[in-house]
Amino acid sequence: MKKFIVIGLGNFGFHIAKTLVENDCEVLGIDSDHEIVERAKDHITYAIIGDAANREVLESLSIRDFDCAVVSVGRDMGMSILITLYLKEIGIPKIIVRAITEDHGKILDMLGVSEISFPEKDMAIRLGFKLSLKNALDYLPIGAEYGIVEVNTPDSFVGKNLKELAINTRFHCQIIGIKNNTGVAGASREQISIAPSPDEPLAKGSIMIVLGKEKDIDRIQSLG
Repeated sequence: MKKFIVIGLGNFGFHIAKTLVENDCEVLGIDSDHEIVERAKDHITYAIIGDAANREVLESLSIRDFDCAVVSVGRDMGMSILITLYLKEIGIPKIIVRAITEDHGKILDMLGVSEISFPEKDMAIRLGFKLSLKNALDYLPIGAEYGIVEVNTPDSFVGKNLKELAINTRFHCQIIGIKNNTGVAGASREQISIAPSPDEPLAKGSIMIVLGKEKDIDRIQSLG
């Protein structure tokens, strides 16, 4: 079982901690706010009140054998940097920090953290691309140019299989999954096929999960 410490149990930290527990991880959550800790304690393994910017408090928790730390302490950039420094010195192997500004992110990068998260920025970019791409149902950016997009299957694709469509050759994209609704009206269920067979025809109303450059995916979305 993986062990995590989540420092800061506001909305971002709380939902990460809760999700980790739901996926069979052990989570120690710490926050200086009594009410926030009370809210979290029924959802995560351990929730304690404490000042993580105090090195003695961190060392008293015996966290050296934890797999990862997640730092999300609101708008206090100085506290975030100090906590991150202490975690590095204690020897936590993986540290993920929620950055507040671009400059904050640069400092965290200099400290050598494993991953820097800009949740508001990332969500805004994801939503912006989702809104701008025709027929996009969901969007996950990968690097500067690439993304994974859920796309309604164009009518001209229906009844044809992936081999016939030659999407990799024509559009330089990969279909990594297909979603189909099964069952009868009022009791439909979504069935997801990952790495679908190239010989399986695409059904009307299906959704393609497409990996590729955004400009190439947009070409598929423009089809009727």
